Amino acid sequence: MDCLIVIDFQERLARHIENIDEILKNSVKLVEAFKVFGIPILLTEQEKLGGTVEEIREVLEVEPIKKKSFSCLGSLDFYKEFKKINPKRVALIGIETHICVLQTAIDLIKEGCEVYVAIDCTGSRRSFDKEIAIMRMMQEGVKLSTAESLIYEIMRTAEFERFKEILNIVKG
Repeated sequence: MDCLIVIDFQERLARHIENIDEILKNSVKLVEAFKVFGIPILLTEQEKLGGTVEEIREVLEVEPIKKKSFSCLGSLDFYKEFKKINPKRVALIGIETHICVLQTAIDLIKEGCEVYVAIDCTGSRRSFDKEIAIMRMMQEGVKLSTAESLIYEIMRTAEFERFKEILNIVKG
């Protein structure tokens, strides 16, 4: 995995998302693991929705990239940072699944990226919207996963030099 994109986990929106506590718990684990792996992380904030929720802010020491477009790639500032990394395999998490996560995933595929979405790290206000977005992502060729599955896929072996550190994150 070459990059993790953390999409719009913002205070004003998060409180309306179904199952947000579990989504944030899984997302924090994934962010912490990506930090251990040394994989670049990009964070976005949709303008006018407030700051990033505390749970994510506490573990992610990167400046959020402000955007007005729903797809992250529709933001010139984001696109410039994305191209500096120039990833081929990208993992996505965030809210809302059926808007910003979906549109970003589709645009990343158009950019030639292999896209993974940790479904247990995404959410929508209504479960039906999330369900339809998941079906759409599958049709578009997105690889669906979970936080824990992605962590172990990146780690590949229990012989990973920081295995115990990752294990503590997963068990957290």
